Parts: sequence; C-alpha cells; structure tokens
Amino acid sequence: MLCASVKNEKQTETNKYNFLIMKQLFLSLVFLTLFQLTANAQYEFGTYYIDANLDLDISNEKIDITNGSSSKNNAFNINPEIGYFIKNNLAIGIGFNYKNTLNFDSHISYIMLHTNGSVDYTLSGATSNELNEIAPSFFIKYFYQPTKKLSLSLKASYSKGWGTYNLIQKYIKDPQGEETIFKSEKNKIESKYICLSPELQYLITSKLGLQINFDGLSYISTTKYDNVFNLNGFNPSLSTGSITKHDYESINFNIKPAAWSFGVFVLLN
Repeated sequence: MLCASVKNEKQTETNKYNFLIMKQLFLSLVFLTLFQLTANAQYEFGTYYIDANLDLDISNEKIDITNGSSSKNNAFNINPEIGYFIKNNLAIGIGFNYKNTLNFDSHISYIMLHTNGSVDYTLSGATSNELNEIAPSFFIKYFYQPTKKLSLSLKASYSKGWGTYNLIQKYIKDPQGEETIFKSEKNKIESKYICLSPELQYLITSKLGLQINFDGLSYISTTKYDNVFNLNGFNPSLSTGSITKHDYESINFNIKPAAWSFGVFVLLN
C-alpha cells in the first residue's frame, strides 16, 4: 500500500510538471504571436504619414406640392492631414478642412386676396445660400492594430474655421411679373470644432491604405454675421435689412453611414 501511495504521488508530480510545461509553451506561443504582430506593425515611432478624407453629398430636389415649395442641398468636404508617430501607434499632426455647401429653397410667401375671395397676386420666394469655409486643425490619434493589415484608431481634434456666407433672396409677384432681388454677400462666419472620432484603416500595401472616418462625438460653436431682410409682402421693394450676429452651439453624436467620410493614407517611412 505504501509503494502504491508513493507511486501515485510521483504520478501526480509528473502530471503537474507536464501541465506547467504545456502552460509555459502556450504562453510562449501567445507572446511570440503578439510580438510578431508588433514587429509587423506599420505605425512605428518616427514614421510620417499623410491622409485625406472626402465627403460628397449631392441630394435630389425635394418638392412639396401642398405648399409649392422645393429644396436642393449639395455639400463638399475634404480634409487632408499630415501626421508623425511620436511613439508606436500614437501620432500627432496638423491638417485643414475645406467645406462648401450650397442650398436652394423656393416657396410661396404670400397669397393676397380680394375682399370677394379671388386671388389678387401671389408672391413666390426663392433663397439660395453658399458657404465656403477653411478650418486648420490639430489632432492626436491612437492606433490599435489587431492584424497586419487592419487597424482601428481614435482621433481627437481641434480646429478653428473662417469662411464666407453668400445669401440671395428673390421674390416674384405674379401675375404682375414684378421681381425683387436681395443680395447679402461675403458675410463672415467663424467656427470652432472639437471632435472625437473613430476610424478604420486597411492596408492595401505596406505603404498605401484605405480609411473610413465614422464622425462620432463633436462640439461645434459658430458665429455668423449676416444681412437679414425683413420682407414687406405688400411691396417687396420697401423691405429692410440689417447686419445681425448669430451665435450657435451644438453637441452632436452621429455614426450613421450618411456621416461617414472615406479616404486614403500613405505611410512615408
């Protein structure tokens, strides 16, 4: 019985020893795999890169038959950047964002009636406005690379924008055919943007990749100086206007596909 007990104890010790060996081999394999992923990482200290995201939104004209209105909106946004990796997977950089938006709206402003209820005239309005803005930016971005080609990143950025806002308002009096046009051009706009946005990168080669920016969380502060017209429906030529300052602030969170922007990036190491 004593010999059997000793034999069982030796067998137990052997099993423990084998388990420890297998555990060490497994951990070694895990560390080697992680090391290999790190060794293959493209986002290394001292590397420069450039990227550019593009967002283009051309909407179809929308017509509302009930009130005779229609609208059309176009937007173009490009954001080139240059970054430098201050350590593996962590980059800082600068860039600028150029934005152009064009909006058009038409509607029936007034319907003037006789005392007997017949229509004397209708006053139809059409408004078009165009925004051009350039916003230099500073950012810091952290990359997580689960595979050799695929990476996720989180970018925090601050940008300050300056631009102009052109506004044209046109009113047509039917059936008299009278037309009145107001122009308010080169109105100033100043904006601040603070953004936290997730991104996805995919390397096509060791130097070239594709990128998606998912928008994310943003704080926007905008000040607009524009000429606001007060329309006189009985006589549009007597309408008045004045330069007015408007301040807007908003906090937004949006990761819907409509807010995504697509781009390319190039590593320069």
